[in-house]
Amino acid sequence: NKEEFLHRRLAIQAAICRVKKAVTFNRGGHGRKRKRKSLEDYQHQERKYIDYKLHVYSRMLIDLCVKHEAATLILVNQELKEEIAKEDPFLLQNWSYYSLKEKIAYKADRAGIQLVVE
Repeated sequence: NKEEFLHRRLAIQAAICRVKKAVTFNRGGHGRKRKRKSLEDYQHQERKYIDYKLHVYSRMLIDLCVKHEAATLILVNQELKEEIAKEDPFLLQNWSYYSLKEKIAYKADRAGIQLVVE
């Protein structure tokens, strides 16, 4: 559900914030890259988590379409939702609409389902 997704993203972002503050106190030597390694690890963790969850959600949708033998998948009011997301910086930061649509389109094409975006 969206609360679980948002909770996990906010937890990772809070950890990134804590690491950013603490990175100045890391052991010196061997350059900036080594000092910031823990910060980069958290940032990669967040990207991987988002990508994983979007794959899971798109797979669930396509599996539902295949189960009910749907030939066409219609995504309604997507432009409206994208406009709302662009206005709200918190929502835009924590959700990837375009990436989700891209994954749905890819999996729908592989399953032989026509995708219509309204």
